[in-house]
Amino acid sequence: MSTTLDYRPPSRRVDRPAVFPRLEIHSTKSPSNTVSPSKTGSSTNTESSSKAGRVAWTRPYAWSTIIPSVRRQESIEGALIGCAIGESIGGLGRSKQARLRSELCSKPLGEIDPGVLVASHRTEGLLVSVQAVLLSQAMSENFQSHLSERLAWYQRLQPTACIGGFVNSLLGRSQSTAKLGDDPLVRALALSVLMQGHHDGALSWVQDSTQLTFGNRWVVQASFLIATAAQVAQFHRTAHQISTANLLRDLRSASGSQEIQQRLDALIEALEADETADSASRILGCKEHRWQDHLVDNALLAIYTFARHPDAIHKGLAELLQLRGNLQGVLALYAGLATVQSGVQGLPGLWPDRLSLYPYSSAWVQQYIDRCVDWPHGPEDIQATRCLPSHPVGQFVRNLCRGFA
Repeated sequence: MSTTLDYRPPSRRVDRPAVFPRLEIHSTKSPSNTVSPSKTGSSTNTESSSKAGRVAWTRPYAWSTIIPSVRRQESIEGALIGCAIGESIGGLGRSKQARLRSELCSKPLGEIDPGVLVASHRTEGLLVSVQAVLLSQAMSENFQSHLSERLAWYQRLQPTACIGGFVNSLLGRSQSTAKLGDDPLVRALALSVLMQGHHDGALSWVQDSTQLTFGNRWVVQASFLIATAAQVAQFHRTAHQISTANLLRDLRSASGSQEIQQRLDALIEALEADETADSASRILGCKEHRWQDHLVDNALLAIYTFARHPDAIHKGLAELLQLRGNLQGVLALYAGLATVQSGVQGLPGLWPDRLSLYPYSSAWVQQYIDRCVDWPHGPEDIQATRCLPSHPVGQFVRNLCRGFA
């Protein structure tokens, strides 16, 4: 099927603030982007989604396009390894991040050694999501229950973080960030590459999995942004290659949220003016270069940086490392998009070899990549595929030592 863009006439822009206020994400808040289930034309919505209503989103690209298996395998590997490396860099100390940024700007890429890169809870949640896809045997009606079970299992192995989360809930602290492996944006990126070629079902999987752990509709919109950007990245080096030049405009036209559309309008202007990711972060409300781990803003800044540097991951990482604060979410998303496009070979030097996934290994992840590469083109293959064994004891020890929160 063609990947021709569904062009629509540009909508009239309205005056925007110089800096957007942060979106207050709470499960009871209802932004202006909801449509009733009857208007979606989907008869396969889950019960929970039917009650909440589907989020308005127009697909600007065809999701049913089949790409070669070699390119598909490269994209899946890029999503899993790229997100893990981005998250690991975000977890480095500030001095190490500053050194790495300096080397990215001055040294040949093959000579840059970031040290040991230790992935955190977003990567664990990403691997849990892949396990849930296999356990569901490629059936969306089973995916949510398996994902819920796997997340509950993973979270029970994090006693320190569970206590911290309970205390935060009692204190009424912000719920705009991902905790305990439940980052819906990283999961949306992975589901996008796994569902590539699945037509309408792909966005349903993304929405249902997002609502499972974070039902806010702004977050669902952000998940759709990431999933659609990942589709564009996957088409790279195929007969259906799509330029990233119009990515922000296409996402703006597809979104049904006025608040997110306004932010995308501002980012489009910034991109046309060739402003850095640091400048874009200030538009999104970042103060004094200190980035807050906010789900919607993570998606917007990661996509903006990807649109600026789709083929030069070192430049995108260097720009994002100008910021301080919690960068694990935005770096995971940007690195994931960039490596979906370029493949793991687009990473500097031997970075994948420096990645620690204890108690698992890179070979363990590679086996999952091999098991998922033919789906959904050959669902009978994945239906016959079983999950690899987990290592709960090692996971528990790791979480106790690191206290992921």
